[in-house]
Amino acid sequence: MNFGGQNNELWCKGGEQKFVLNMIRESRKFSSHCYWFSTLISKQTTLKNALKALKNENAAEVVTLPMGQGNKTSRVVAWTFMNKEQQQDWIKSRWKNKE
Repeated sequence: MNFGGQNNELWCKGGEQKFVLNMIRESRKFSSHCYWFSTLISKQTTLKNALKALKNENAAEVVTLPMGQGNKTSRVVAWTFMNKEQQQDWIKSRWKNKE
């Protein structure tokens, strides 16, 4: 496969799980600056640990979207730290109403 990036952009010491858990931990620091965070996960064990980490970080909402082609199964995990009221405030302050 060719992903078109530098080596340090294509792999993480500790693999997928370390990368995803770091991303979840770091996303908490930007919880009020970003509506949704997302990552692609291929390993079932990584998914289980990611969902546990998101619960520990108090994610307000988590969505898992399964994907598959042939024998390969992966999923997109998306999360937000904003509750519904904060989400509405985010929308009102940043998205222009086209009416």
